[in-house]
Amino acid sequence: HLRESFRANRLGLWGLPSVIMVAGAVLIALFLRNKGGILMLLQILMWLQIFMIGTGRGLKELYSHYIYMIPESSFRKIIWSNLEIALKVLVESIAIFGIEGIIMRESFWLVSAAVLVYVLFSFLLLGINYLSLRWTGADISAGFLIFIYTLAVIIIMLPGLIAAIAVGSMLNGSGVLIGLGILALWELVAALGCFSLSKGVLHRCDMPVMKTGK
Repeated sequence: HLRESFRANRLGLWGLPSVIMVAGAVLIALFLRNKGGILMLLQILMWLQIFMIGTGRGLKELYSHYIYMIPESSFRKIIWSNLEIALKVLVESIAIFGIEGIIMRESFWLVSAAVLVYVLFSFLLLGINYLSLRWTGADISAGFLIFIYTLAVIIIMLPGLIAAIAVGSMLNGSGVLIGLGILALWELVAALGCFSLSKGVLHRCDMPVMKTGK
């Protein structure tokens, strides 16, 4: 996947969507120079990522028969096929929140916490995608599958958001930082749970590509 990215684009992981996201983040930072602007940007990017995560090659592989034919465990295939999107999200988040932090003069720890929350949220989204496919077997309409996926994201994120807001609001000064840490920890736990429940997804469901002929 990485070789294909560099073959298709000299900037490799930095495609046009990445450039647009970074440019948009800079504009938001210039208009929102007040405290809390980095949290607003984080929320915007997380909502966008819910629908953009599916553009990665890892999830697209599910709709081609090749990944099902590889004689490896389902877990290893999921990990390797999604490494490119993981690196892409990490690079983008460091650039976006790094620039935002410089413009808004945010602390290094707050910027790092925002990067961690965003990266782990993307990790969670991948787990939810595989879990949705595992439960439904892709034997439903695309619109209904997207509805189930979006609803699952909201429901799974709620406990972490509630805990982060409750604890963060009770603390002064470092409340935001601790709240982001709690949210990141919940994302990691929830993501690992989703991947665990979707174990064997590439061996136990029919290939979606096979159903297009019906």
